[in-house]
This record gives sequence, structure tokens and C-alpha cells, in this order.
Amino acid sequence: MRVILAAIVGGLLLFLWGFVAHTLLPFSEKAMKPVPNEAAVIESLRGNVTEDGVYFIPYMNYMKASEADQKAFAEKLATGPSGLLVLRTKHDMDMIPELPNEAASNLIAALVVAFVVSGLGIRGYGARVRTIFAFGVVAWLSISVSQWTWYGFSNAFLISDLVDQWGGWLLAGLGMAAILKPTR
Repeated sequence: MRVILAAIVGGLLLFLWGFVAHTLLPFSEKAMKPVPNEAAVIESLRGNVTEDGVYFIPYMNYMKASEADQKAFAEKLATGPSGLLVLRTKHDMDMIPELPNEAASNLIAALVVAFVVSGLGIRGYGARVRTIFAFGVVAWLSISVSQWTWYGFSNAFLISDLVDQWGGWLLAGLGMAAILKPTR
């Protein structure tokens, strides 16, 4: 029962921290930039991209590319631009449909962490907080730093994700560690 309660508290704290990090702190605002000549870019995308998805520009299928294709691709990268485009063809301003997915993912992540920390039987409160916080560090290093490294995510985006992950897991750790005291 302690594990479930800790997961609920941790998931709720992660969810609330996400709200704070994305709406009240300045990091998210600095992580996203407006596209110059937005109307023309949107019109070009509307006429050429018809499916939601993640697109890499320029694109090359490594599995099927000849040596000449690879050379041409390398030239396109060298002369730019290149990037990752995450695109929704239509999207409602209402965020309500996304909130349950975010809350569920926070709850499930906290449940996994609660099971691990509970199984470790860590005696000290501070040690339990550090262990839970470490999950946020690992998430940031394995996902955000990789996106920064390979896809050119900006430094501002990397910092925004750091604040989101580290802050959320520190806060979750403070709440969860109080509940996950080892049984004697």
C-alpha cells in the first residue's frame, strides 16, 4: 500500500511541477523560437506534409542509401539547413485531452520508481530522496542530452528539460521518500 500511495503522491507532484515548469518559469518560453516568415512556412507545410509525424530534414534512408546517396546527403547537411520537424497537421488549442496522458505517464513513472526504491530498503530519508532524484537525472541524460547531441535541440531546450526533469523528480523524491520508509 505504501508503494501505491508513494506513486500517487510522486505522480501528482511530477504533474504539478510540470505545470509550474512549463507555465510559470521562463525556461520553456526560451526553449522555443518563432519561425521567421511563419505564414509562408505553414502554407508550404500544409501543401506538402499531410500526416502527423516526426520528420528529419534532409532525410536519407540509411538502410537503402548508396554511397552516392550518402555523399549527397552529407553535402546537404554541410550546407544546411537541417533539423527535426515534429508536426501535427491539425491541433486544437484545448490541452485537456493531453492532460490525462501526461498524468498517467507521471503516475506510472512514479510507480516504477516507488517499486525500485521500496525494494532497495534504503533507511535514510535523504538517501531515498537522492535515489528518486537520480531517476530524473537519468531520464534527462538518456533522452534530453541525446536529443541535444543528435538532433540539434538548443541549449535553451536542454536547460528547460533539465529544470523540468530534475525539479520534478526532486519534488517527487521529497514526497515519496517520506512514504517509502522501510519496514522494520
